[in-house]
Amino acid sequence: MTPDSLQRLFEDWTRHWMLPQQTPGEGAAPGALASDPRFKDPAWTATPYGRFLLKWYEAAGQTAQHVGELGNQLPAHQKNLWNFYVQYAVDALSPSNYFLTNPQALQKALDTQGKSVLTGLTRALEDLQNNALPASTDASAFTVGGNLANTAGAVVFQNEVFQLLQYQPLTAKVSAVPVVVVPPCVNKYYAFDLNEQKSFVKYLVEQGMQVFMVSWRNPHAGTTQAGWEEYIYDGVHKAIKVTCDVASSPRTNLLAWCIGGALSFSALSVMTAAEKKRIASATFLTTLVDYSDHGDVGIFIDPPQVAAMEPRLRMKGVMPGQDLAKAMAMLHAKDSIWHFYVSNYLLGDNIPPFDVLYWNSDTANVPANLYQYYVENMYLKNLMREPGALQLRGRKSDPGNLDMPCCFVSATEDHIVPWKTTLLGLDLVSGPAEFLLTEGGHVSGTVINHPAKSRKSYWFNGPRTTDPEAWQAGAEKHQGSWWPEWQRWVAQFSGKQVAAPQALGSADWPVIEAAPGSYVLEIVPQG
Repeated sequence: MTPDSLQRLFEDWTRHWMLPQQTPGEGAAPGALASDPRFKDPAWTATPYGRFLLKWYEAAGQTAQHVGELGNQLPAHQKNLWNFYVQYAVDALSPSNYFLTNPQALQKALDTQGKSVLTGLTRALEDLQNNALPASTDASAFTVGGNLANTAGAVVFQNEVFQLLQYQPLTAKVSAVPVVVVPPCVNKYYAFDLNEQKSFVKYLVEQGMQVFMVSWRNPHAGTTQAGWEEYIYDGVHKAIKVTCDVASSPRTNLLAWCIGGALSFSALSVMTAAEKKRIASATFLTTLVDYSDHGDVGIFIDPPQVAAMEPRLRMKGVMPGQDLAKAMAMLHAKDSIWHFYVSNYLLGDNIPPFDVLYWNSDTANVPANLYQYYVENMYLKNLMREPGALQLRGRKSDPGNLDMPCCFVSATEDHIVPWKTTLLGLDLVSGPAEFLLTEGGHVSGTVINHPAKSRKSYWFNGPRTTDPEAWQAGAEKHQGSWWPEWQRWVAQFSGKQVAAPQALGSADWPVIEAAPGSYVLEIVPQG
């Protein structure tokens, strides 16, 4: 920071305070803060003290904009890092985050005769002991296998990497060709099966599809050496084979999400011709194949940060799920951290139940070998798109090996997996390929989008191009959830209707236990 830059910041700050400014009346926050939900409570504008705090924070925000401009001359990634941490500091310094500078918290303490303070302090001490983020939902309101993940089914296979669930048919006839779902290994599978009003699994079963689900094991620190190869061969390949065997079908449809999509794409890229015959179609839900744009998570992924993290990962043997959750929360700290910090600790408000946030907080560890391989070879080196660049158990990967029908599904507001970058997958696969774009975010637009309640839109039947503007301009826009559209697409590859199986499992793969299975319920130390 040069002396001229410091002088400019000082002058801007002084000018903001010394120039005559319109004082907002009661109930109105100044300037850019007028629509900020942090300051909507009347306590912020009811007293000179509250109005002073708002004026101070408005000045700080304007100064921070100029601080951000100091990074304009940096390389692109360093500029993003600079802007990210400047904004992170601005959000952290909000007067709403501190008891003595939050008029709403002070007023509530007075109104409740200190009970709100006692409640908040108790919660804060508990979370500090557990090294946890402020709770985003009332965890006591949910039970996996009770009011979450309760679609009827059974575990029909398990190894050290995953369990395979088969769901009970709900129709007399089912499609002969099943679908196997591969979720991310950084989260638990039941985002696809939250409850009857949101369940993607239940919806597919109601449409007469045979549905199988991978439930990844949540590894203990220091107990696993599994890496990318194990998750490919002992995970995805094995799940496909067992699904075909149990369903008595020579083929299966595959649907995979996020890093589950990356694992599945990698698995297909090394399949032999005989193995590929088992794949009727492949769908990649918010999945990067080309990693030229990392999305928001790129803030945390560069050679120095990855190298600095490696010794810790090797020592623990896992990337703790809580660490990943904290990193994701930092990307939107104002909403994902500070909102709950204020509500839980300063205001002592009741914590409402929210099933999606419960799932999000139910974190899973990731094997250190897998995590390191993924960030180094995909995020840093972008090798998944390069034929022959990766070798998995002696087989060279090739995206052109994907000659089966493929469908890429992405979301307009997904900041983790940018949709314009997922579109590049159309150029990498060699078979027929479709792209479907839905409104919404990484979870809210895709996995949680039941047709009965959806107010979103989606685009489909666009030209096969990797130009985002050209694709969207040529695609058809429809109202509603993308689920029925995809179900119509996959029906082409799902065979004829046959009698639904009377029992789950098979002679070779008998039922082990009821769904949701023990792997998703296992309590594992974070490492």
